[in-house]
Amino acid sequence: MIKKLSIWLLQVAAVSAVVLLAVCPISCKVTDEGLQLLRGDYVPPVLEFYAASSAQSVSLTFSKKVTITGAIVTPVDEQSSGIAASDLSALAPALAAVSGETNGIPVVISYENNGRTARATAQQEFAAGKQYELYGEAQDENGNTLTFCIPFVGFNARVPRMIISGIHPMYASDKFKCEFVELYALTAGNIAGITISSAADGSDKSCMLPAAEVNAGDVVIVHLRTKGDGCVSELGNDLSLSSGWYTSNAARDIWIQNENARLGDKEDVVMIVNSFTDEILDAAMYVSPESDSWSKEAVAAAAQEVAHAGFWQNADPSVAASCTYPVNLTAARMLKRSGCKSLLAVAQNGTLEAVIAHHKENWRVEAIKNGAFIPVE
Repeated sequence: MIKKLSIWLLQVAAVSAVVLLAVCPISCKVTDEGLQLLRGDYVPPVLEFYAASSAQSVSLTFSKKVTITGAIVTPVDEQSSGIAASDLSALAPALAAVSGETNGIPVVISYENNGRTARATAQQEFAAGKQYELYGEAQDENGNTLTFCIPFVGFNARVPRMIISGIHPMYASDKFKCEFVELYALTAGNIAGITISSAADGSDKSCMLPAAEVNAGDVVIVHLRTKGDGCVSELGNDLSLSSGWYTSNAARDIWIQNENARLGDKEDVVMIVNSFTDEILDAAMYVSPESDSWSKEAVAAAAQEVAHAGFWQNADPSVAASCTYPVNLTAARMLKRSGCKSLLAVAQNGTLEAVIAHHKENWRVEAIKNGAFIPVE
């Protein structure tokens, strides 16, 4: 009996030791006297947030005060970004730079927020919209380390004033009539980093535009589904590269790499956002007029957000653009906005307001004849 009790007590002690080691911030070392427990903070820092904060710098926020013991930036070229994930022998560009395989961009580290935020600044500006990777190691005050390799996009300080001038939310497989959002530039700049999001799709399906220069009065058609031939993004001066349904030589066609459904057919809130500053540039919302409430919580929440920002009178579906005026929305029709050229004139006069309010009367459903581009009004 005593022997069984002793075995039971040893088992309980072993289990208790394992649990204690799992939940307590302790470490251990082997000494001549046996196993010695060491108390302290042995949890490595966690990278909580990072983003390009200027044309030359990237900010990183950690869970605790850190010191960056080494860091380097390297551009991601087409060849490196196309490496298959299954190719375990391939190094990330930043790791390759550290190993001496490629030339990296040195950075200087400064600290803010009591050492929790580190800013990596390069001597040269990062190209707007170009993809980079920052590799480094962070160490806390107790010597715990975190090695990181993070992707980021070069900061764009010249984001133009853009508005949504049209939305084609439906899809038909014949001739690949795909979803698209039409944007109109009120000022010149570079569209790199502008994000298009749909409340019906969810934030994980948002798309970011690549770098391309636009002038005031330019039209950008962002095709949200890549189907068929001629899906070539026009990032330079030649606007005739793209072909197919709903493309035009009078507009810049941008294609998002996706083959799945996008946008809500009968209701949605579509936003364009400056991803570097999180500023909403414009927002359009539409609904079937028979609906007295939004059917999805995410769409209702987005409507509240854009109404609070001043883009719409309120978040009620009754003030949104109608999917049935003057005819029903189909895959051969789109929602089109009027008054865009008037806004361009206001912008050129320098009197454009910070937020441009929408009115349902400015939106209509219009037929797209033979897939041709409908000029901006």
